[in-house]
Amino acid sequence: MAMLVGKGLYRALLREAKLLPDIRLSEHYTAKVRTAFREEQDPESSERALRRIKRAQKLLRHLQAANEGYLHSITRVYETAYGVRGKVKHAILEPFLEPGRKKSTFPPALAALVTSSFAHTSRAPTPADLLKPPLLPERADPTSEQARLLGPLTPERIKAIKRRFWNMQTGKIHAPVSIKVLQGKDEVHDMYEASRLLRKHAGLKIDPEHLMKGWKRTRDLETKSSSSMPKLPPRRLQTAEQRQNRPPPLPSVSTRRILPDDARRSLGPAFDTTKWKRPRVIRPRLLRRRVQVMMQKMPTLTVRIPVEEPGEAVLTAETKKPKRKEATFTVQLLDKAAGEKGRYRDMTEEERWWLEKETVPPLKVKEKGGKK
Repeated sequence: MAMLVGKGLYRALLREAKLLPDIRLSEHYTAKVRTAFREEQDPESSERALRRIKRAQKLLRHLQAANEGYLHSITRVYETAYGVRGKVKHAILEPFLEPGRKKSTFPPALAALVTSSFAHTSRAPTPADLLKPPLLPERADPTSEQARLLGPLTPERIKAIKRRFWNMQTGKIHAPVSIKVLQGKDEVHDMYEASRLLRKHAGLKIDPEHLMKGWKRTRDLETKSSSSMPKLPPRRLQTAEQRQNRPPPLPSVSTRRILPDDARRSLGPAFDTTKWKRPRVIRPRLLRRRVQVMMQKMPTLTVRIPVEEPGEAVLTAETKKPKRKEATFTVQLLDKAAGEKGRYRDMTEEERWWLEKETVPPLKVKEKGGKK
């Protein structure tokens, strides 16, 4: 089968992007494909051009698999469009990484993300680990016994170890989906005022437009993770009429697209691997659960900025200027995210249904000496 190149590859990518089951996904990948094909490229070698074509063909197979209902591809498409991975994620994390990149330090905002179990992809380090990395040997302390016997470590070696630890930890954090700014007990809804407060009290240089995008992204996720259908009892307790009201699935991909012979899938997925098990029927509930699972990797950052009361300013001994109160940071997940938010898990739909109906009969305890 001939390999798709040029206009045929471009049209096939746009066709698959428009067939994605979510409007945000379609807009993201349509803009991505058009930007990649329309940008002016410098004259490149045939080997480099072939690599670009292979990347485009890989993206085409990826979009085809998402439209056919493979969970791995659907999840990856959502995560790329919403900033869980890819360039959008790095753009969100850049204001947090920039202040501490030069000296491999952890400013308060970055330290809150790194030490949070919600934002860290593995076991989060403790605040003490950020001050003294576990990778740092005992010889780093000039007064230690190892330093006396073997000699202390050079400053270049210590700097390299701290840099390695910084790169390791910052590469394992999720980007916050949005930043919530609280001044006292009131939430700041003006993006320009929120950006000014973050720059002044938290040391974060975040554009107002990026703050607004994060707030809109949060509202979009909360809407898509909730069902607009009326609340029903568990499926095994539903009537025949209630089961008939189940929302229909999306039309099959084969009926939604008509592909020419040269645009069909040129490489089928490896069904023996775990991520390519079987395609699912794309229903609203499947997409809703994909969003809820994705929200586990999208923490929110709450920045609390204290309000200075009149006459409460404290003068520093050196500069004789009022001491500025520092902001505090809290990392948490959205309420609609899948999984357990704390020590106890959330009630299931069936448990909630029984609790609301209160139809569980009380337990009867036999008294001693009573008749059997």
